[in-house]
Amino acid sequence: ATAIDLLQQTVTAYLNDIGVTSEFEPEELFNPELGNRVGDNVPDPEVATETINNVVIYLQTLRPPERRNATDAVVLQGEQLFAQIGCASCHTPEMQTGPSAIAPLAFQKVPLYSDLLLHDMGSALADNYPEGEANGAEWRTTPLWGLGLVGELLGGTPFYLHDGRTSSLEEAILLHGGEAEVSRNNFAGLNAGEKAAVLAFLKSL
Repeated sequence: ATAIDLLQQTVTAYLNDIGVTSEFEPEELFNPELGNRVGDNVPDPEVATETINNVVIYLQTLRPPERRNATDAVVLQGEQLFAQIGCASCHTPEMQTGPSAIAPLAFQKVPLYSDLLLHDMGSALADNYPEGEANGAEWRTTPLWGLGLVGELLGGTPFYLHDGRTSSLEEAILLHGGEAEVSRNNFAGLNAGEKAAVLAFLKSL
């Protein structure tokens, strides 16, 4: 919840994930208890600004994942139920981009299934780790596009939620609380066939 755009996300990932400095994040991450700087012979910044900008453009122009089985009767039923039980109030099916220096990206409809806002998700999902303006129970609504491909990308076993604690999509839904509690309870109140339809819809994204 701390990154306001792809540039900030990119430079933060370079620094925090692989320890590479840039013009935007020039300070090395250093823990004196684990070693010293003797082995770091690369002058800072370690990655060129041009490279950072190219990575940002690459990320901006990635194509959204294709829907699968979008016209299947069960999937369509699940899509209706998804809206009826309130999930779509935060997992907004479609948003529109604004102006962009990359003309094809301007004013495009995006099937994001997110409102990109912070929500209190309750104690079950809280990690008690404040980040930026988010407290330990608040999370930015995760975009659901590509959800059905998660298992394929992770060697056949999907891992859901911010910490990958479950491989069950139904369990992931039932762990929602806080502002999502009403929608969670609505889902829990569906019959088995209706739940299966919602899950089929989610896996079509």
